[in-house]
Amino acid sequence: MNEGPPIRWPGVAGPLLALAAMGYAHLAAADTVNPLNGLISDYALLDDSVWAMVGGTIALAMGCLWVAYLLARVEPVRGAASRALFVAAALGLLLTAAFPTDAAPGVVSIAGEIHRWSAAVVFTALPCAGWMLGRRSGNGPLAAVSVLSAVFLAWFLAAHPGSLVSVLIDGAEHYGLVERLLVLSEITLVLLAALWPGHPARRPAVKGREVTIPAQPGPDDTRHPRQPIGLG
Repeated sequence: MNEGPPIRWPGVAGPLLALAAMGYAHLAAADTVNPLNGLISDYALLDDSVWAMVGGTIALAMGCLWVAYLLARVEPVRGAASRALFVAAALGLLLTAAFPTDAAPGVVSIAGEIHRWSAAVVFTALPCAGWMLGRRSGNGPLAAVSVLSAVFLAWFLAAHPGSLVSVLIDGAEHYGLVERLLVLSEITLVLLAALWPGHPARRPAVKGREVTIPAQPGPDDTRHPRQPIGLG
């Protein structure tokens, strides 16, 4: 039985809602968090923007899960690795929403450690998943955005205070901006993956069975070709 194309709007709505929520958080906390050197996680520590950040993070997680569902329908075998990475990213996003970062300059609590490492899973898993899916499906924009995310991730790690090269590149002055570019690229990555024009595998319809009768000698002792007879 032929299956129709899968529904894509839940996967598209997730990253769009996340983008809207992040934009609102920036406006609501414009006087508190500096977008150049303040982390996005800081918005979750403010009463005016916490609900937007938590809701947007959950929405992006749902988008990742829907992309994994689409892959399960379209490429249940070949898309297994990408699917697992999208699920890992979704779980990481849910953990970052459930465990806020610490307000202190450094991580001083278990919740802060969970937040930091779950965010690391998200930042790493999505570029890998997008790259594999983009290369395999021939989706050039998805592959390009995945590479861009990887570049932003490397830049963010280098610019973040505590990095060995942060002082050399004045990372403390712009690491917040780089993180925002990284998050924006990964939101775009999930959106492009949800729009990936794949279709579920279609099985040919079988109307009946065919039985082949072996060749039998004719009256003149010559054998006739085998003739298939349709049944059903």
